[in-house]
Amino acid sequence: MNVTRPLWELKASRCRYCEQGELIFSTCSSCLSVVLICAECGTVYEITNKNPGKEIGDTSGATKCQGCGVVSHHVFPPSTDQEIVSLGFTPNEYQ
Repeated sequence: MNVTRPLWELKASRCRYCEQGELIFSTCSSCLSVVLICAECGTVYEITNKNPGKEIGDTSGATKCQGCGVVSHHVFPPSTDQEIVSLGFTPNEYQ
């Protein structure tokens, strides 16, 4: 049996680039920096004041974590609910 982490998305926002994709919380496996990644087009956003901030990359494999510069965005695993809550989000702000 293969068990995978659930995908947690920001409830109130969609991707500004493609205007339709859900924004999935994702965490760098090296420095634990959390970003939002569009499930549709792969655009990566920083989190600013519990909202999508500026665009900082994509999941094409060319961009790396802004925190450590080591891990490519395309291999960021989904964030855990504990990681999301530690950023100040409440359960009614993500699903």
